[in-house]
Amino acid sequence: MPFRVSAVLSPAEPVPPAPAALVVDVIRATTTAAYLLGAGARELWFTGSVEAARALAARQGALLAGERGGLPPEGFDLGNSPREARPERVRGRAVVMTTTNGTRAALRAAGVVSEVALAALANAGAAVRWAMEREGGVVFVAAGREGRVALDDAYALGALVAGLRARVPGVELDDGARLAEALFLARPDARSALAASAAARALEPVGLAVDVEVCARTDALAVLPVLAGREDGALRFAPVYPKGV
Repeated sequence: MPFRVSAVLSPAEPVPPAPAALVVDVIRATTTAAYLLGAGARELWFTGSVEAARALAARQGALLAGERGGLPPEGFDLGNSPREARPERVRGRAVVMTTTNGTRAALRAAGVVSEVALAALANAGAAVRWAMEREGGVVFVAAGREGRVALDDAYALGALVAGLRARVPGVELDDGARLAEALFLARPDARSALAASAAARALEPVGLAVDVEVCARTDALAVLPVLAGREDGALRFAPVYPKGV
């Protein structure tokens, strides 16, 4: 069976049926998700709204994390910064998270695909190893920004496509995956590529521009958040450590 890779670069595009999906919101939701589980969080829940996050966290006794307008909503324990994912704050805890773009993209992907994981540059190697084990291929779903294509997500998605192509012979790419890979190959320095995006610039007025540097660190983590359950419209992700070359 051929290994097919497709890419959804814009939230306006439908997510096609596929054996598995990797959701990418590199600045910052999927990066922060990986850092939360890497710091020892027991599990991570994604919800689509602030209200749903608050209700679920109350039921679970969980920490609240996320953002609206780049900053944590009132009463949240953590924002959407990977720098806040420290073991002394999250180890052994469940975390409920909601963000403007990333958590919604994951919910959209999970409405079509049963196997879903959260990928970023920080866990690119783990994401590629997991994808290689999915029979038939994978769809990459970029979160985008405010309903449009986002440079940072397309770039990170391209890095993942290039990683897969280096390890899996005869991969079949659709046009979206080819475009993303070409973007990555044209600008191999991740920090400068991400810094040029609108998502990075939007962090400057709220004092979080330093997050971009963390989001650009490739293969900093071996953990992959993988969908492990669903409850009342929320998605539960557990830490997985894919093995392999």
